[in-house]
Amino acid sequence: MHFFYQPEVENGAQFLRDEEYQHCIKVLRHRVGDEIGILDGRGGFFTCTLSSISGKQCDFKISSSHRKAARSFRQHILIAPTKNMDRMEWFVEKACELGVDEISFVLTSNCERRKLRLDRLEKKALSALKQSKSGFLTKINGLTPLPEALQTVDASDHKFIAYVAPDLPYLASVMPPNAHTAVLIGPEGDFSAEEVALTEKAQFQKISLGKNILRTETAGVVVAHLANVVNSY
Repeated sequence: MHFFYQPEVENGAQFLRDEEYQHCIKVLRHRVGDEIGILDGRGGFFTCTLSSISGKQCDFKISSSHRKAARSFRQHILIAPTKNMDRMEWFVEKACELGVDEISFVLTSNCERRKLRLDRLEKKALSALKQSKSGFLTKINGLTPLPEALQTVDASDHKFIAYVAPDLPYLASVMPPNAHTAVLIGPEGDFSAEEVALTEKAQFQKISLGKNILRTETAGVVVAHLANVVNSY
């Protein structure tokens, strides 16, 4: 069964328009009477039947539904964008498949990219939602200077910064289960001394992601995976 996105389905919006309509009718060539799945991005799964099709909209009727419970933990990854946009799109896709709740792109002094196509990244997140059937759409935040980004992290979160230095604890050994965590990942040129001082003031704990030095986007996927491992998810 093919799945489509309609965030307002429970508020009476039992139709698809724009890109969801185009994909359903023009690409996949669904017809009246076909069964489709609808996701609302908040844990709702709806089995529906197409009831009518017009030039710009198709309507459906809900035959059954269920709601997936949210995870017992929450993960926020703050990450510096890479120069190559394709690598960031790959990271977003994989992180969303793994269930990351929120991704914030952080502007640092050594960033190789100063602008982001947020619309492209949001499309990757939506595609990952449909593919993974995670039930929950990842929130994607645009590029924000590091000092401002640090202020968006909840004070009660367990906060970590991926860092390359001897004798740092491995993330999985200090990440508590069933908790809210925020993990900061810097650019391939690393953080400046001033930026590290800012994170220390914001109570981010330095951690290691292993013995090898990882690319930025690889580090992001490792962080997303480790949260699932720690929580046996």
